[in-house]
Amino acid sequence: MTSAEYNKDSQKKAWMMGGPVGMVAGLFGSLVGVGGGVLIVPIITGASGAVTVPQRIVTGSSLAAVISTGSVAALTYSDFGQVDFQAAAVLSAAAVLFAPAGARLTSRMDCNSLKKVLGYFLVGAGPLVLVKFFAFGFERGAQEELGTSDTPEGFKAEGGAPRPQEREWISMTTAMLAGTGACAGLASGLLGIGGGTIVTPLLALFTPLSQATIVGTSLLAMIPPSFVGLIQHNSLGNVDKRLAMSLAAGTAFGSMFGSNLAVRAPEGLLECLFGLGMDSLAGGHCEV
Repeated sequence: MTSAEYNKDSQKKAWMMGGPVGMVAGLFGSLVGVGGGVLIVPIITGASGAVTVPQRIVTGSSLAAVISTGSVAALTYSDFGQVDFQAAAVLSAAAVLFAPAGARLTSRMDCNSLKKVLGYFLVGAGPLVLVKFFAFGFERGAQEELGTSDTPEGFKAEGGAPRPQEREWISMTTAMLAGTGACAGLASGLLGIGGGTIVTPLLALFTPLSQATIVGTSLLAMIPPSFVGLIQHNSLGNVDKRLAMSLAAGTAFGSMFGSNLAVRAPEGLLECLFGLGMDSLAGGHCEV
């Protein structure tokens, strides 16, 4: 599709769709921990009977919605103590560094096959997170009520500098977060997907964080890479500013509602929503 086909009539229709589509995407993203772009791009580009918008324009403009979702939802999660700021900093820094490398690999790799692999990963991630919760979540909750913990005593510093075992644990955690962020950045640049699609499942599977903290941390971590991507797309002429503002306004409202629901959700509900969300996202990738 050429830019010439994106005429004033198409622009007006896209602007009108931006708010409602953004609300749905913001609600979904703030509950599951992914950027709204995973819904925005297929919905708007797939509405061929109603609007004709080049995919590059939707992709570039949707990054404003990802920033909006992350900012509004992370603020709510943070107010309830459900954001790990240090983890978010490591994740976002690694993602920003590796996203350009992913973009450069686009012409050298079979992106459709990689998207299918991602789809299969998401299919497995949803059920595994549920298994993890039902296997360990109740035990962790009981430990918290009794004031006990399964953290090895050697990891607990009495004040001052961390003990050697604690430093080793911190180093391992930092390396895992950096690796997760790097994978998210590569996937974002290579496949054109939001980093949350990678970060949220990996954090859910391999960290002891609660699902609410995982979602809040992932949403905060995706803001800097999305901002960098938005600047790059804008320089390439891939951003319709009015569409971007419409999407951002919609996702702000949707994510405000969704994040307030999430921080008050009973135990297990977010894990169930995550499983359903990953399954729905996987379907789109496996069909490529």
